[in-house]
Amino acid sequence: MNVITSIPTKKVYYFPMHWEKTSIKPVLPPIERKMPRRPKKNRRMAKDEPKKLKLGHLSRKCLLMTCTQCGQHGHNKRSCTNSK
Repeated sequence: MNVITSIPTKKVYYFPMHWEKTSIKPVLPPIERKMPRRPKKNRRMAKDEPKKLKLGHLSRKCLLMTCTQCGQHGHNKRSCTNSK
């Protein structure tokens, strides 16, 4: 006949005030390191300074907006009140 015997258990201490005092130094959190990222620009561009465009790209500055429905300048199809 098999007999199951219980194993004596230790007391469980959940709070630090119940823990045993030891001579080991406490573990410190890891040092926060600066993560690598894109370097900052050395200077800010002035407002009147022209922006550098990528090769093959055009700027939309100084272009007249033309409506595709009525053909007039100054507005687009979305805000057009005239109809052909």
